[in-house]
Amino acid sequence: MYSDRDLEAFSNVKNLMRIMKQYTNYSEHTLDVTINKGESISRREAHRYCYLVKEGYFKISATNEQGEHFLMLMEAGHIIFFPLYYSIVFNDLVATALSEAHCLRIESKFLKKVIALEDPHNHIALRYLTQVSRHFYSSLALITLSSKQRVIYTLIELVDTFGRHTKAREIELPSFVNYETIAEFARCSRSYTISVLTTLRKQHVISSKKSGWIILDEDLLRKEDYGQSNRHV
Repeated sequence: MYSDRDLEAFSNVKNLMRIMKQYTNYSEHTLDVTINKGESISRREAHRYCYLVKEGYFKISATNEQGEHFLMLMEAGHIIFFPLYYSIVFNDLVATALSEAHCLRIESKFLKKVIALEDPHNHIALRYLTQVSRHFYSSLALITLSSKQRVIYTLIELVDTFGRHTKAREIELPSFVNYETIAEFARCSRSYTISVLTTLRKQHVISSKKSGWIILDEDLLRKEDYGQSNRHV
């Protein structure tokens, strides 16, 4: 068993960058790239590469004949399209930037080689699997909730993952948070999502302005969560 601290100590971005830069051909297999808000990277088209997120936010979706289906969010420190398997490739995945994002594009073969030589205990892969499993657990939990609960649950997920405390009880959410993104993440219609959020605003639980979304009272928001706050195991 590994603690979060043990995994983080070895597999954090700073340490991974240090390890890769030890290789003289590092610059031949990596490239700093900027991905503008709204631009997407398809796993099928970018099959040779994975992307280490340095700054910014992405949503990961699966595509099929019915369109795109939201799966999870990724932020700085995550690796998009991590080359976990040699024989299984999930070509239906698409990563879309929710803000301007700065990434290190890494050739998958190079990263595999570095991990094989420098990480025999698979700390980096385990950390990736831990991150993804937590996101998928949250996605599965939504299935059991009512529409109202899904909206509130999504808000709390955003608070726990991306929230930034600005005052004693107030939390600022990233700029990509709006009615459309909350509705998509909660798998609810936009009109219903607006109705739930309007009620929360009238109760002085949240504030939505052009400058961004603010959680005014985290305790009240969590009370609306119907006991769903203890969800990560």
